Formats: sequence, C-alpha cells, structure tokens
Amino acid sequence: MARLRPGIFDYLDLYTLRLVKLRRAKREEDESFYETFFTEEDVEKYLYDVRNRFRFWHIEDCYSDLFGDARARVADIGSGLGMALNFLPQDIDYIGVEYSDASRAIAEQAHRKRKADFREGGFPDLPMEDDWADLAVCLEVLEHIPDDNQAARELCRIVKPGGYLLLSVPGTFYWPDYERLIGHYRHYTGETVRALIEGAGFEYVRAYPLHKGFWRGWHYFYLFLKALEMLVTKTVNRNFSILRTGWCSRLCDRIEARMRRDVPHDPESTFVLCRKPGAASS
Repeated sequence: MARLRPGIFDYLDLYTLRLVKLRRAKREEDESFYETFFTEEDVEKYLYDVRNRFRFWHIEDCYSDLFGDARARVADIGSGLGMALNFLPQDIDYIGVEYSDASRAIAEQAHRKRKADFREGGFPDLPMEDDWADLAVCLEVLEHIPDDNQAARELCRIVKPGGYLLLSVPGTFYWPDYERLIGHYRHYTGETVRALIEGAGFEYVRAYPLHKGFWRGWHYFYLFLKALEMLVTKTVNRNFSILRTGWCSRLCDRIEARMRRDVPHDPESTFVLCRKPGAASS
C-alpha cells in the first residue's frame, strides 16, 4: 500500500500548528476543546471563505445529481454550525448531529427559520434510527475518531439501502504530533479511504478532486489576509472583515467558478461518494 511522503507544505503545516499550540496551550487536553471548537465568528468564515463555499457546493451539486427536485432525508454528521443547510433545498428532512452542545446551540439559532433537527451526539452511537438517511454527509470527522472502522459501520447503519454517503477526510501527510495538536488519529490516501468505506458495507461510487496544492496555498494566503485584517482593525480601532471586502469577494467568486468548471473523478482523492447496496425505498 502506497504511503504519503511529507512535502514542504506538510512541514509548514506542522510548524504552523505548533505556533497555534503556543497560543492555545492545553486547550485540546481539556474536555471543553470540542465544546469551543466553533464560535459565532466561524459563521462568517463558513459563509464567505471560498474553501468552505466550494465544499458546500459539492453537497448542493451531489444532492441535485442524486435526487433532483425530490424531497430526501439528509443526515449531517459532525454538522458543526449547520452551514450545509444553506446549500440544500428548503423542504428536505434534515438531522444535524454535533458532538458539541455549544455548537449545536449556535446552529439552532442560526437556522431557526429552517426545518432542521439538531441533535447532540457522536460516535460510536449516533442518535439516529437505522436506515434513515437518503444521504449522509460526514466531512472532516473520521480522522478525529479513534476507531474509524466502527464509525464507518455506524454511518452505514443510518443510511437506507440504496442511499448515499458523502465523506471527506484529510489526504495530507500525517504527523504523530497531529494527535496532540488537533486531535487527528490518522490521515488517509485514496486507497485507504476506499478500503474503509467498502469494509463498512458501502459501494465506492466516485471521488471528487481535492485540489490539495491550490487549497493549501490558499490556506497560507488566508492566514496573511487575517493578519492584515488584524492590523487594520487595530489601526482604525473598529471591526473589519477582509472576507467581506469587494475585491476579496470577487476573488473568491472567480476561484469558485473556475473550480466548478471541471470536476473529474480523482481516484487519489479522499473526498468520496459511496452507496449502500440495496434497492432504494420510496
């Protein structure tokens, strides 16, 4: 089985995380780590940062391809602030499962006008009935779970026969320090994520390109933008959002439009769509 080798961005990622660790000393060792993982400030990031917009567009596009105008049941596992709802039809049946009660409360407030059921919970036992979801979404969660094989089987349990799972996990090099720094137990390759989902009972359908090189470059550009935002805020002594500026918005629009033009199958990607065998029920 091929193994990833670290590159310059992998080393940069590690050193950046270590710097962040200095600012958040012992936070992840406290039980409140995941309780404060998302804040209301993250709502803006999820709505305006092109990385999240592009990821949620995949959810929107996947739903449209699979169900068209039909009403379907969507389970959002590790739903965070529930931002996926902004990219899904109004009349769907939606359950968001989030480990952090604080994040769940923010999500309920942010989406109080939507038909949505946010539940506190997580692996190993999701608070959902068997064969409920037409589509389960689980983005950047399984790397935080000690037993990802059990978690994948649990995802298969809640998806109805003929239903689908849209799953993403990190595909970058894994440093052991990650477990201490950000709670990751492992990273994946296209081969290992396929083995994981097939071992859980899913059929592999396709993988979406991650554009890893571009997005990692954008990540460090984004850090530069946030540093600039902090400088401007301190200089003029008022709140300032660089993501909401016209030039940044136009830049994000152009990037997103370019990325949407070509979405080929990428067997090396760790962003995959899979299906639970069986006939879809009406």
